[in-house]
Amino acid sequence: MHWAKNNRSTLLAYLAMVIVPLVVVLLYLLLFAQGRYLTDATVVVKQVGEVSTEASTGIGALLGVSSTSTEDSQYLKAFIQSRDLVEKLDKKLDLQKEFQGSGSDPIFELPASASKEELVAYYNKRVKVDLDEQTNLLHLSVEGFSPSFALRLNQEILAESEQFVNDISQEVAKDQLVFATDQLNEALENLTQSREALISYQNKNQMFDPQAQAQAVAQIVNQLESNLAQLRTEERTLLSYLNPTAPQVVALRSQIQSVEKQIQDEKSKLTSPGNAEKLNRSAADFESLKAQVEFNTDLYKLALASLEKARLEAVRKLKNLVVITSPRLAQEALYPRVGYIAFSAFLLLNLFFGIVMLVRSVIREHKE
Repeated sequence: MHWAKNNRSTLLAYLAMVIVPLVVVLLYLLLFAQGRYLTDATVVVKQVGEVSTEASTGIGALLGVSSTSTEDSQYLKAFIQSRDLVEKLDKKLDLQKEFQGSGSDPIFELPASASKEELVAYYNKRVKVDLDEQTNLLHLSVEGFSPSFALRLNQEILAESEQFVNDISQEVAKDQLVFATDQLNEALENLTQSREALISYQNKNQMFDPQAQAQAVAQIVNQLESNLAQLRTEERTLLSYLNPTAPQVVALRSQIQSVEKQIQDEKSKLTSPGNAEKLNRSAADFESLKAQVEFNTDLYKLALASLEKARLEAVRKLKNLVVITSPRLAQEALYPRVGYIAFSAFLLLNLFFGIVMLVRSVIREHKE
């Protein structure tokens, strides 16, 4: 009699702890839980540019991808899961309303009074982003209470992701170009100023090239000194057989004095202590200005080459979002998985029942 009473008690406990909760779970799943449709997409971040030998294999060769990095994919994954994107999508698609469903499923639907933080948390439960570390492929899974909403949400996420990738890469390229352009403008301004200083100096001193003019004067002096040496040789020759007062000697000496005077005048053009307008000072100042122009010209050429290099580098570093697998309209609801949930609930309830019975028997033995 005691044994039958125990069996009846165990049966009632099993019904209360396993069968009834399991029936409640099944009824909820079949009558109240709203079906969720799944839409998938697969994307990869592609870098524009020439394909290197190392990158020209596998998916990179197929897509013309010069390089894809895990870092880029991680940034995109963080963006897809961010509150910023959720707020944008909420304005476009009214996520708050769509995630509430029919309002009859308090477990799997978003509460009507949900805050922004709760919306973001719920969104990240329904939007899954998985990154393949080896291929850098991003797999996007979106759940919705209707096939059309799941598809639209997936498409909007891809559109915003593409805009995000474009904006980031263009911003980096823009910063590089702005810096290179500023350097070029500064180099051009310095070159223009140095050229103007050189031209002003030429106009002020009324000479195109003081150095060339000084060289010309030096050549004249050399020629005059050569003529002077020749005249003095002739003078010595005449004095060997004529008196110093002879007309030929007097005329030759007069010519020698004229040449000497001309040599002094020409040399005074080149150098003269305390005279800032002499050719040697002018040539030195001109050389300094000319060297500054040449230096600024070289800097301008370097800046121009840097700008062109920055342009090519900016184009090469531009990135695009390539859709490997496009989202499709779901045909049937995949969630909630009634069989899986029911079987899991059955196992857990039986485990719980077994623990309770074990504790009960231990307590009974201690009492006896």
